Amino acid sequence: MSNNWVKVYSSSKLHLAEIVRAVLADHGIKTAEINKTDSMHTHLTNGEIEIYVDPNDAIKAKHLISKHEL
Repeated sequence: MSNNWVKVYSSSKLHLAEIVRAVLADHGIKTAEINKTDSMHTHLTNGEIEIYVDPNDAIKAKHLISKHEL
């Protein structure tokens, strides 16, 4: 992932982050994910899954997330 990507979404719930990625992919937006959750303690919600997009797609991605109430 390049340094200039923009974070458009974060959640402590993996399934919500995957839904966001799928919606963005359906609209032709490439995403990158950083999972900051603790893999040893999956029952804890102390980490976030962050979704990043190219700066040129950030406004469209945020609009889609908002439109779909994600």
